[in-house]
Amino acid sequence: MRVAWRRVEEKREGTSLFAHFIGGSQIGIYLDSCEKGRYDVIAWEPVRSRKLNHGEGDSPFSVLDELVSQIPTVEDTPVDAPPFLFGVLGYFSYEAAWDEEWIGLPKERLDPVHDVYFMIPGKVIVLDHEAEEMWLVVTTLEEDPDPSLDSLVAEVLHLSQKKLHPQGGELVSPLTAEIDVTTYRERLGRVQEYIARGDIYQANLSYQVEGRVAGDSWDLYCVLRKTNPGAYAAYIRMPTYAILSSSPEQFIRRQGDMIKTRPIKGTRPRGATEEEDEQYRDELAGSEKDQAELVMIVDLERNDFGRVCAMGSVEVTDLFAIDPHPTVWHQSAQVTGRLPEGTSMGEVLRMAFPGGSITGAPKIRSMQVIHELENQRRGIYTGSIGYVDPRGSSEWNIAIRTMTWVGGEGRLSYRVGGGIVADSDPDLEFAETLAKGQGMVRAIEEWTATPAMRRLSQS
Repeated sequence: MRVAWRRVEEKREGTSLFAHFIGGSQIGIYLDSCEKGRYDVIAWEPVRSRKLNHGEGDSPFSVLDELVSQIPTVEDTPVDAPPFLFGVLGYFSYEAAWDEEWIGLPKERLDPVHDVYFMIPGKVIVLDHEAEEMWLVVTTLEEDPDPSLDSLVAEVLHLSQKKLHPQGGELVSPLTAEIDVTTYRERLGRVQEYIARGDIYQANLSYQVEGRVAGDSWDLYCVLRKTNPGAYAAYIRMPTYAILSSSPEQFIRRQGDMIKTRPIKGTRPRGATEEEDEQYRDELAGSEKDQAELVMIVDLERNDFGRVCAMGSVEVTDLFAIDPHPTVWHQSAQVTGRLPEGTSMGEVLRMAFPGGSITGAPKIRSMQVIHELENQRRGIYTGSIGYVDPRGSSEWNIAIRTMTWVGGEGRLSYRVGGGIVADSDPDLEFAETLAKGQGMVRAIEEWTATPAMRRLSQS
């Protein structure tokens, strides 16, 4: 395997590049900062890949490390190169590392979406928005990658800089929740019973929303990234399905021997006016309940990091930060730690996955409660999408605000949820789930020019 790259001091529009290089049946991944971060990554033409489903024997974390080990050592990478140039990209579903002994058999699989997909891309374009330049990368099994790189550079520079406008779609059947408000209250009550018994302190309870559409998933993603831009957004195109993520949440980032996570706990809607918006922000900032929830999850993340980081290196910073997003305010914190020499990214993810902010505390028992109360597999929802670069960098999101599109059926689905604690009010918690889904609903409505959501009380 050989790697070659070239820095091109020109800029191009990411969605236009993706649309050009990844055709209808191509496999491609777009890690998209939605102009909230410095870099975007477009990757396609895998030279190596692995698909896994639960029960197939191989640990996804070992598979990830094995793929990373196949990438050649490159000594002369520029010091100012982006954190990802070459390596492995892909995703873990929530059920990817399911432990049947502790949690039980996962729910029946109802779609073709794999639990895990990783690839070593043969072609990569990294957009550096700050420097207004691109890095073009070729990874090949051939002895000389330069001809392929020359061809890629020439094709990119020949492309127009015009932005593409997405084609509209059709709403075939409205978005419908799999539960009504009464059922949600009952499930929330069961969580609080477990809390009262001392089994758990908190659990993240979610439900599925599903409809049917006609059109192209890429066009819908182009609308989603505008209506609900997330700093950790992503689009993954597979032959029979697609994943459309507008996630605002970082799961884990690695730079050398340092790792960090930024859990989110606490949500308020954005206001219709500046005054109302500030009221919601202040309400979240002053909420002792939301602060208590965040502290629980920060403690859980500290414990997860403590299992893999050097003793005494785990720290908490930026506790109770209030972060603005297009449709909601979120409260967050940051946990950091230093890894012992030689620790692989697979080892880090094995200890920390799935993220505590979307399970609860303690993690295993809260996952057992979730498994009991939720009707379907979560799939990509609350899994992670990201990359590993063998030079020592890695970053993964938590796949919330994320839709799954099953192509042949036109089936579009997503999940929304929130953390439940002892004093959670069911109606307020339910309203919070609606606020979290609003950006996705808005994208579908703009894309189809049709009201998309069936009233949940009538589901």
